[in-house]
Amino acid sequence: MVAFFRKTGLIDFMIVAIDVTTLRGRISGVGYYTARIVEHLAQSVGTDISELLLLSNGPVERALPPQARLVHGFRFPIRSAWMQFFLPLLLRRLRPDIVHYTNYLAPALPAGAYVVSIHDMSLTRTPEHHTLKKRLLTASLVPRVARGARLILTPSLATRRDVIEDLNLSPDRVAAIPYAAAEMFRPSQAAPVDSRLTEPYFLFVGTIEPRKNLVRLIDAFASFASEVRGVNLVLAGQRGWKCEEIYTRAARPDVAGRTIILDYVDEESLPSLYSRSLACVYPSLFEGFGFPVVEAMACGAPVLTSRTTSLGEIGEGAALLVNPLDTGAITTGLRALARDRELRADLRAKGLARAASFSWAETGRQTLSAYRHAIEG
Repeated sequence: MVAFFRKTGLIDFMIVAIDVTTLRGRISGVGYYTARIVEHLAQSVGTDISELLLLSNGPVERALPPQARLVHGFRFPIRSAWMQFFLPLLLRRLRPDIVHYTNYLAPALPAGAYVVSIHDMSLTRTPEHHTLKKRLLTASLVPRVARGARLILTPSLATRRDVIEDLNLSPDRVAAIPYAAAEMFRPSQAAPVDSRLTEPYFLFVGTIEPRKNLVRLIDAFASFASEVRGVNLVLAGQRGWKCEEIYTRAARPDVAGRTIILDYVDEESLPSLYSRSLACVYPSLFEGFGFPVVEAMACGAPVLTSRTTSLGEIGEGAALLVNPLDTGAITTGLRALARDRELRADLRAKGLARAASFSWAETGRQTLSAYRHAIEG
């Protein structure tokens, strides 16, 4: 899965700049990716990296490694405007050897060599799951950003294939470097994060939005819930775009009281939430990696997820895979997980082994090699 790069020795030290705007406010998947990359690259300051510069359009509330230096430059409340108009001026002053844009976008007129992370191609594959503003702004800039990048980084082979095909890029310009679960994700019996939680429960973690396929999941749970009493469905995540139908469906009489929607759950509280669950259910329609799947596995929770996109790649042989468009298949999976203790034990063991095969240390090492490869290329 990992694209390996060979160290040539032509570059002894690098000045690396990283876009950390995703660390502002409530952090989601891309923010966690950025945080982990910064943490592990900071360990290379003084060896491979001479200076690690963190680029932001304003203050970052999250604690940052002392080896890195946060650079605000021109503060501006609108991230896209800051990136397009002010960041190039800042980079001309800082003159890094390589810039890593961690969230799809870079300045249309970049200053210097850069790599860009493209986490998925849902904007081209499933545009109906994004706002018109995002489709017009991001989709128009992503191809230009990709063409100008020395290297594009993706979290899975599935996303790598999508990027090459959708953006018509040479395969040698796109590298798959998978993400991982943070070290805090391990089996935990800490107290429940919410007094409403009663075990057993199925758990979904992620933004409450159509792409996560939550209406079908709730419908599948409704079919199962009519057969078995005492099992609940917990949805943990902040409200997203077009989420009204999901909340309406969760309030219907056949599942009301048994479908519990938590708001955003901070990262430190997730391990106990995963560990106490009967299983993690993540039948998303499109993912570039799927952090909740690996995090749940690392916490010893059996996993049900989609057999499509990157989820099938990550879960193959270690999770119960279903067709996310087939509500009946999701119901069958829930029923099997609830009733079959041996199945849960088997998936728990396989999931722990699969999660252990992913490592942020290795992701950081490969990302550092990618920087070197991009500079020397």
